Amino acid sequence: MFKKLVFICLVALCTSSNAKEVNDDKFQMVANKVDSQNNLITAYGDVVIFSSNYYASAQKVIYNKKNETFEFFDDVLIIKDNKIQTQSDYAFLDNKTNALFQKPTLIFEGETNLWINSTKSNKTNEIVSLEKSILSSCDCEDPDWSIRVSSAEYNSETKWLSTFNTRLYIKDVPVLYTPYFGFSTDNTRRTGLLIPTIGYGSDEGFMYKQPIFIAPAPNYDIELVPQYRSKRGKGLNTYFRYADSQYSTLEVGAGFFKEDSDYFEENELENQNHYGWNIDYKRTKLFSDADSQDGLFVDISWLNDIEYRNLENRTRDDEDNEKKIESKINYFYNTSKYYTGMYFRHYIDTTEESNAKTMQELPQAHFHKYSQPIILDNLLYSTDIRYTNYYREEGITANRYDINIPISYSMSFFDDYLQLTLKNETVINHLQYDDTTTNLEDGTFIENITSVGVSTDLIKPYENFLHTVNLSAAYVDAKTIEDDGDLYSINNTTSELNFFPISKTKRSIQLSLNQSIYDNEDLKQIINHKLKQSIIFDEFDDPKLDNMENELIYNYFLGKVSNKVIYNHQDNAFIENSTSFSFNYNDFSLRLGYYMSKDTPNSGKEDLESYRVDANYKISNDYSIGYYTNYNLEESMRTKQGVLFSINDICWRLDFRFEKEMEASSSKLYDRKEQDILYVQFLLKPIGGLEQEYKLRKSEK
Repeated sequence: MFKKLVFICLVALCTSSNAKEVNDDKFQMVANKVDSQNNLITAYGDVVIFSSNYYASAQKVIYNKKNETFEFFDDVLIIKDNKIQTQSDYAFLDNKTNALFQKPTLIFEGETNLWINSTKSNKTNEIVSLEKSILSSCDCEDPDWSIRVSSAEYNSETKWLSTFNTRLYIKDVPVLYTPYFGFSTDNTRRTGLLIPTIGYGSDEGFMYKQPIFIAPAPNYDIELVPQYRSKRGKGLNTYFRYADSQYSTLEVGAGFFKEDSDYFEENELENQNHYGWNIDYKRTKLFSDADSQDGLFVDISWLNDIEYRNLENRTRDDEDNEKKIESKINYFYNTSKYYTGMYFRHYIDTTEESNAKTMQELPQAHFHKYSQPIILDNLLYSTDIRYTNYYREEGITANRYDINIPISYSMSFFDDYLQLTLKNETVINHLQYDDTTTNLEDGTFIENITSVGVSTDLIKPYENFLHTVNLSAAYVDAKTIEDDGDLYSINNTTSELNFFPISKTKRSIQLSLNQSIYDNEDLKQIINHKLKQSIIFDEFDDPKLDNMENELIYNYFLGKVSNKVIYNHQDNAFIENSTSFSFNYNDFSLRLGYYMSKDTPNSGKEDLESYRVDANYKISNDYSIGYYTNYNLEESMRTKQGVLFSINDICWRLDFRFEKEMEASSSKLYDRKEQDILYVQFLLKPIGGLEQEYKLRKSEK
């Protein structure tokens, strides 16, 4: 903006009939009048000077050609590197050393809107020394907040400002004093203190958390977060983040918290010491090249009880509040012909004293060959192979092998209006048992699945939209080739085998409809409708209707509406219903969600019912409010509810959040605790702020 302003002024001056111009190897000067005597050039009236680093203007400028110095008088404006603007009545600039003296001085940092008003300033190299200054990022005439200092130093290279004898004012009222205060005026990663969290709860007392950020190099940093709870205990969490390449990020966290004896005994917690660690690593392009892709994803967590996660209190998804902790390592390598993957799954059930009986998947290997033609162009085959090692310290374990080899042939009729697909699929499942308490034989199940399918893809344009329809029908039949050994749900119902179910394909007819309506101009989908229905034949060849699935999505210009229902014909009931709604209009947004499932004789589902609401409204440019809730209708329990109020001014921000939440607990007295918490965050831009947390109420359930 400033560059454009100066450029416009320069053009205006250059086109004026009275404008005089001075050209030099290092700068150009334009003014209404220019006098030259010996080594001195004096310019009068609307003087504009520009070089590779500076843009400057004043009413009078004296330039010393021998010393390469400038003196500016009246209405002095200097812009450095198109970022920092300074205004003063008088300025002295040494063009050789870039030393700059101004009196008085108004400095403006465009990126953060920070201004500093000083009685005088002196710039040597990259250090600007300031005397008796006022600074703020608010309006200059009547700032909402300001900092007044006796002296300050600003490093224009590192963008760090150090102030001395610092007083913080809200309007004209002093609220805080500190002999020294320093902060960054940009978003560069650097060592320092992050926003602290201060709180109070009747059961835990005064709470203080102070993150300490250490950034030794651009590609890694360390964060230390000590915390103190006056009635509960103290602890420390540490986080190490490292980018070993441009395609990867690593975060390693560890923590420890020690409960005070009184709190530990009164609440009958499982452990007096809570500790844990986690590793989160993401990497792409590990071994891949231009013709392939790969990725390594690591998310490993270990903790001795759920209180460690509660006390860590990091931002996390709702599922992280559950008592079952999942760790996983995934690696895949993908080409146009093959896909290979290796997956590890490890689970910690914090409700159990020992996880020796918890089943783990260490590892699962996956190989898939994409469909390729064989002999004929329309004759395709593919291969899918999986190996899973089910492991635990106590109880039955198994090695499972799953092989799937489909071969298909397709052809078109009636000018491509009808497609016919013939498919034959061989499925092999093999289980090797170990550490069993009963006499079990290794199981092998092999079946051959044959299907004949017909489908049609239709499209019809209208004046304002397009209508597409896909109809398909398939007849599926299966023949068991081998079912040796003990196979759960096939020939054995022993509960010991329920970790390794085998599904047997039944003869069926599968029908489906998929239709959509698209906007004629931008081809955006307006409506999508899917309907699936299968007819299953039992061992006596009696047909029965399987679950019917119906899904409808409506995308309108203000949001989206979707609904998916599953209907069970045998039980004559809807066994699953998932509905969502979104609405955005100007400054208002609304998200609604509902989910229901029923445990009926033939559904195989649990009794679940819940809804969620998330609404936000921007009252004005600075003010916004919000509300959110998650409610479990089945258990008549609200798992989370909150109200938000935010003021986001150009120079400060204030956030209030009142939340009711349910949190898992390791106490022997209660399974969960319900809390009412008020969160407050106050931020002065760009110097930082404070987070506060008040626990207003806690009850155990």
